[in-house]
Amino acid sequence: MNERQKWIAHWRKQNVLPAERVPMALRLAGIPPFRQEWRLWIERLLLWLGVAALLAGLIFFVAANWSGMGRFGKFALVEAALAVCLAAYALTAHRRYGNAALLAASLAVGAWLALIGQTYQTGANTYELFLTWAILMIPWVLVARLPALWVLWLIILHVAYAFYIDVYRELWGIAPSFERSMAAVILLDACALAAWEGLAARGVEWMRGRWAPRLLALTAGGLATALAMYVILDDRSPNNGIYFLLYLVVWGGLYGGYRYAVRDLFMLAGCALSVIVVATTGFARLFMKHGDGTDVMLVLGIFVMLATAGAAWWLRWLAGEWKNGPSDKNQGEGA
Repeated sequence: MNERQKWIAHWRKQNVLPAERVPMALRLAGIPPFRQEWRLWIERLLLWLGVAALLAGLIFFVAANWSGMGRFGKFALVEAALAVCLAAYALTAHRRYGNAALLAASLAVGAWLALIGQTYQTGANTYELFLTWAILMIPWVLVARLPALWVLWLIILHVAYAFYIDVYRELWGIAPSFERSMAAVILLDACALAAWEGLAARGVEWMRGRWAPRLLALTAGGLATALAMYVILDDRSPNNGIYFLLYLVVWGGLYGGYRYAVRDLFMLAGCALSVIVVATTGFARLFMKHGDGTDVMLVLGIFVMLATAGAAWWLRWLAGEWKNGPSDKNQGEGA
């Protein structure tokens, strides 16, 4: 029994911690779940894998029998699957199964739109298909209150934007610069992350999970780090200062938000890694102008070791400060 388990057992023995609160306390302490919780996790995994397998089977069946099926047969099959999913969501009493059915319906809408484009050759651009798909999903995203569906909606928006850039280049012979395209995606993910954390702080229960905001932070922070490295190594763009300022704003927002508002060591570890990567890139660019490759690699290796050790010490010190300081209901280092 580790130290956290001893404290929880002591609080339970002293009747300070009610019995119904013990599972939540163990979960917040980062202690492995009980046997029934593992079973629940496996059930959820099998449920989502089953949904994905059914939809993949539907798509592959239509693709394999494309030439042998008539136009109305293809539409009837896809629309029947969509109707079954919506009926399952409306009739099932279990919220988890209903959300799985709604996620399946959202994916079936994408297959339905693709089938329309392939059958009638509408001439619509690919980004219009994904944008229409995202628009049609909005009511279901709001109704389901499911993080996976919300993340899927954001992914579809990202894909629509990527295809839009290609169409923009084909129509006008130009396209947004690499830096501008990355900045747009960073702003989208940063706004989504801020909205998520703001709603979670206001008590929206289904947004209290940590995997979705962490995924958004990895995307926004990773792209911001890559953009900062790009502008350091390539000084030809006249807007490098603006893009590097965007990196500082994103990094500062992540640091301030997860250092003081929502305590989360995972996010702060990502911030520390980002600073080390960007600083190493800047020193490499500076030293390569004034030294040979061997000396530069040696200096950079020493810097990375010292910076990594300093970041690890800082994170351990911060974890100890949070553990010994006042409790925070939004603390996320063990989530």
